[in-house]
Amino acid sequence: MIATYTLAVRDPGTESLGIITASNFLAVGALVPWINARAGLVVSQSFANPDAAGSALESLRDGRSPEQAMDDFLIADDLAAVRQVGIMNCAGETHLYTGSECTPEMESVAGENFFVLGNMLLAGTAQAVATAYSKARHDGLEMGTAMIKAMLAGQQHGGDKRGKLAAAMIIKRPHGGYLGGSDTVVDLRVDAAARPLAELRDLYSVFKLYNPQLFDYQMLDLVNLTAADLRIIDDLLQQLSPDSPVTLEQPEAVAQLLAQHNLAANFEAKKLQVSSLLLSEATGFLRLTAL
Repeated sequence: MIATYTLAVRDPGTESLGIITASNFLAVGALVPWINARAGLVVSQSFANPDAAGSALESLRDGRSPEQAMDDFLIADDLAAVRQVGIMNCAGETHLYTGSECTPEMESVAGENFFVLGNMLLAGTAQAVATAYSKARHDGLEMGTAMIKAMLAGQQHGGDKRGKLAAAMIIKRPHGGYLGGSDTVVDLRVDAAARPLAELRDLYSVFKLYNPQLFDYQMLDLVNLTAADLRIIDDLLQQLSPDSPVTLEQPEAVAQLLAQHNLAANFEAKKLQVSSLLLSEATGFLRLTAL
């Protein structure tokens, strides 16, 4: 994965591990991010090596350190000089490697419970991502939102020299996935798009609205909403029912409509309440579903 920049993070409070990556390379999410929720994570880019990433995760699962797992990744590797690899275990211990023949700018930044790797970047991109992520977490943003905000900051700084094509985000934690039946909480990919990180942000908005139970939110009384808030809801209802408009004056119909679109948890017809997530994420939902 030549010309890629990636943020890998750990949230010790929830035992979550996450990776978000962006590149001017088709389907970057298929090759760069690797996570085992019970072992750690591996970022493999600049000529990615998926088989070696799997071996490194097995090493972490066997109790080997990130340094030892990196040795396992690079052992007898004829392309070691062009690899860029980051490894973190579930304790937050990290080891980074950038081969001497990776395409400049080669950058890496390690912080507490996160690291950033990049190659073929505009100089300073990795630090921009690191600074934005640290600030977002300090300001109280949840992990996934902070990850996207940080990558967008990296893109604004310059990102991949060649431009934009694909982005992906994976978050895992033990039993954190669908109905507790897997460790995968988030697995979102934009394989080819003009604005991949922006589209990934909107996909994450939809994910939040589909899964409000995973996020902190409040149920708000409709009577207390501002005119701007009500316009957001009206726009959403109009987009979901263009042929037979539904309005807030029909709360049962609104509830039925939202249920049809997997959004039922965001509206309480009897109490005339809407989730705060619906207000904060509806714009992203509208952008994505209007495509």
